[in-house]
Amino acid sequence: MNKTLDQKLNDVGLRIPHILFPREGINLSKFACIAADQFTQDAAYWDRVKKYVGDEASTFNLIYPEAYMEHELTTNKDNFDNVLNDKITKINNNMNKYLSDGTYEDIGECFIFVERKTGSSNRKGLVVAIDLEKYDYNKGAKSLIRATELTVKERLTVRKKIRENASLDLPHILVLINDKEDKLFKKVESIKSPAASNNNGELYDFDLMENSGHIKGYKIADKNDIEALVDILVDLKNNASDGLLYAVGDGNHSLAAAKDVYDKTGRGRYALVELVNIHDRGLAFFPIHRLLIHVDQNDFVKKTGVDPNRPPALQDLQKILDDYGCKIDYIHGKEECIELGKKEGNIAITYDKFSYETLFDDVIKHGSLCRKSFSMGEAKDKRFYLEAQKIT
Repeated sequence: MNKTLDQKLNDVGLRIPHILFPREGINLSKFACIAADQFTQDAAYWDRVKKYVGDEASTFNLIYPEAYMEHELTTNKDNFDNVLNDKITKINNNMNKYLSDGTYEDIGECFIFVERKTGSSNRKGLVVAIDLEKYDYNKGAKSLIRATELTVKERLTVRKKIRENASLDLPHILVLINDKEDKLFKKVESIKSPAASNNNGELYDFDLMENSGHIKGYKIADKNDIEALVDILVDLKNNASDGLLYAVGDGNHSLAAAKDVYDKTGRGRYALVELVNIHDRGLAFFPIHRLLIHVDQNDFVKKTGVDPNRPPALQDLQKILDDYGCKIDYIHGKEECIELGKKEGNIAITYDKFSYETLFDDVIKHGSLCRKSFSMGEAKDKRFYLEAQKIT
């Protein structure tokens, strides 16, 4: 018996989301903002964003940049809970405002094909809604959707507080598929062409702030076209090793927080993410570097035997750092980490490359890698908040 589109979507853990998009006339270069967990040691970046956005509509008003969060936690430790609650209330109010005043408009059920240019590369993605009931972030999970890295539950606390009463789901999560022949995006390319259905078409085309490249988006709303894409994902699932169809690349902790909130409240079963092919030539994989903070280098070297300039493999290093016990920040940009490592009391430990080819096999074999093992692209290449959906 032939399955319906809804049955196929369920099989591959997806739903066609009702996409919310900024109304016509809004400056998209100011509206779109990079993921809140970027530039965590560079408050100046976020200060520039705040100045650039000014009083205009922006997703900057819907997030809590972790650079500011770290500052508040350091300077107002005793009062941090109150500061956090006030910030979350403001974020929730801004979300509700953007819904009520028409800043965000419902453009209907659709997927969004994304072309992101960063420097000389061109990355492709597909915005969809994934089923959190088919996702398990625990090490050794056998679910359809799995984490690639160890989830640190302490890092979920603030993220869950922000999401619990949020009315909007804004994705910065990149989820990997293992599509060696690139069948999904070859099909997407044919669907978004000028000869394709009138239900599809270009949605946006603009430059991103802070020299972060250019982005184009295409709406895919034709049900026949969507079913053709889902059929490809069904085929990938049927041929997937160990039943692993989706591996969470960027945003592991944000998706884990969404999962916990759904399990607790029943709200937000389907989370917006961007699917990307691990074999996309425009997708660059980088190791995430370690910045040790308030550490005496002589003591560190003596007790661990680690030369910061010639460190062991990352999976081994993380175990050593956990045993040593120190404050660590996870820096996406190598040059940024090196520069921060020059500050007194800091130590930068960096790596030159991350081998992605065996990632799916490694997740299947080991359960997950250590937390913050790799990043897809440099910090400025990360996904920007733009599309949204209501959390219900």
